[in-house]
Amino acid sequence: MAISLPRIPDRSIHANGREYLYFGGTAYLGLQSYTPFKKLFLKNVERYGMHYGASRRSNVALDIYQQAEGHLAHWVGSEACLTMSSGYLAAQLVIQHLLHKGHTLFAAPNAHTAMLMNGVTRTHSFKELNLALEQQVSNKGPMPVLLFDTIDFTAKQYPHFEALQQLPLDKIMLVGDDSHGIGIVGDQGKGCYGLLQKLNPAQMLVCCSLGKGLGIQAGAVFGDEEIIETLKTTPFYGGASPALPAFMGTLIDAETLYVERLTTLMENYQWFLGSLDQSQYFQHMKGHPTFEFENASLAQELEDRGFIVTNFNYPDANGPLVSRIVLSAYHKKEDVQQLVHCLNTLLT
Repeated sequence: MAISLPRIPDRSIHANGREYLYFGGTAYLGLQSYTPFKKLFLKNVERYGMHYGASRRSNVALDIYQQAEGHLAHWVGSEACLTMSSGYLAAQLVIQHLLHKGHTLFAAPNAHTAMLMNGVTRTHSFKELNLALEQQVSNKGPMPVLLFDTIDFTAKQYPHFEALQQLPLDKIMLVGDDSHGIGIVGDQGKGCYGLLQKLNPAQMLVCCSLGKGLGIQAGAVFGDEEIIETLKTTPFYGGASPALPAFMGTLIDAETLYVERLTTLMENYQWFLGSLDQSQYFQHMKGHPTFEFENASLAQELEDRGFIVTNFNYPDANGPLVSRIVLSAYHKKEDVQQLVHCLNTLLT
């Protein structure tokens, strides 16, 4: 049963009559309750209001959207960017457009549920995926498309993307979901766009939620200017309400905060990894502040000792159990010390 809370969790949770240290969720930079970040958001609410209830294709446009998208594109290193009100919608926009254009879409193993819509062919191994892509390439139709998570928590993608490099990248289009990467990994937290570019795929798009790393309730799509402009002409894009303009303003204003919080997160990460006796016990991607495990009893043992970690069936009740320790910038060094001491005791 889920723990019911009256507010967004921070480094600690009060439940069942006691306080727990919280090492779960996806608030990697710990921004949702961070006072300097909230002040920036409230300043932008005062400037832009709560909601802009119009199409982005309207004859009246707020310039903050173009400014924020230009800021994001420059930061990530893409020619262009568009934003939606969520990462889920950003992925759906891309997939529906490509299906409409007649592309055959394949989902890599462990692709996010946002990508697994009708019309997408799921694959269960990279061997199966490679065979399917080669066959589709030989059919001489529209370029096949591969949908995948840049951070898929199996260590088969980030940071080296070995599995992708075995595929016919020069003949396919990559669409990566970087929701768990942007703001966290890559050079200065720029995510995986630049890393994927170095693989030289025939074409590429990266979509993501901006909520996990950057604390912004919105989604984004990065790519070449031509395809981004084409996506903006679609009914899906035109019919969807945009993200809050105050979030777009905060995204720009928080640039310095993002750098500071990422530095804190990486300090917590290095201390945790360097002090953990049994790091091989966890499935871990170098540079990413998450540590997965398959021992169903460990999460309960941690809870009994005052720690709550991610531990639920995903994406639904019939899905696999996801057990994951998540480090955040809101953790204090003593929080990490307590967790490491507990893990070192339990895993001896």
